Amino acid sequence: MEYDAEFDQTRLDQLAQQHLGGTDISGRILFFGDPEENRLDLATWQLNKDEDYETIKGSDFKFQMMELLDTLMTYRAQQGEPNAGQGVVHINGRQLSIEWLPRAYVEELRDK
Repeated sequence: MEYDAEFDQTRLDQLAQQHLGGTDISGRILFFGDPEENRLDLATWQLNKDEDYETIKGSDFKFQMMELLDTLMTYRAQQGEPNAGQGVVHINGRQLSIEWLPRAYVEELRDK
């Protein structure tokens, strides 16, 4: 089976359509996987406004995002793609995007 480069963005777009239609949330989610299993281990939500935390707290967005990240990490690892264990999801209103980055870089972002 060949790696589908659009898989990540398609799933993120679906999640955004479901949950972010009337919101203006912005920030990022730094995520890390267990190096042995490439399954989601830790996610740090860094949103720009306190109100953004309140907005997502009462919705299924956060839970479904965590499930999606786990799925994306597993898929990427199965396909042998680089940096399958960590990255950043950028949130900009109704737009979500993902970057798969080296672990040291994501850890650096978390410490800022």
